[in-house]
Amino acid sequence: MEVGIVSTLEKHADDAKGQPEVRAAITKHLRETKKHATAMKQALISHGGSRPVIREGISKIASLFAGIATSAAKDTTVKNAITDFATEHFEIACYTSLTLTATELGEKKIAATYKAILKEEQAMANTLKSLFPSLNSEYLATLDDEEAEKAQPEEVVSAPLRRRMNKA
Repeated sequence: MEVGIVSTLEKHADDAKGQPEVRAAITKHLRETKKHATAMKQALISHGGSRPVIREGISKIASLFAGIATSAAKDTTVKNAITDFATEHFEIACYTSLTLTATELGEKKIAATYKAILKEEQAMANTLKSLFPSLNSEYLATLDDEEAEKAQPEEVVSAPLRRRMNKA
């Protein structure tokens, strides 16, 4: 899961070039996600498991196609934020379950690792939630700009005059 999310976050960071606050949040979480992937691999290996190479590959491919679907749209960063917000909540559910499982099995060190990862996932979800108002506003402003471009020159000039006349 974490390995697939890395490629998605890389794409979303690239999509957010013109939005420094969004890009900074994604870049920070990208670094965390890479650490999460390493921690998960180590936890699996410490219990005799192996790295799920095929599943990682499928996850990367699915993330690539998801990124292609939104890459040319004006609302890309809004769609990315929605996707990332949903992903964070999925991860929160997974790490909550993993923490409970590790705790119940007496795996204190692994449970502590999962708890630390869980905190970072929750922090990213909260960051994304706080960014939604500005992302939505920025997108809606592009729609206003688009409407103004479509308007005929005399319509742009006459609209304010019409408003003044209606007030009189």
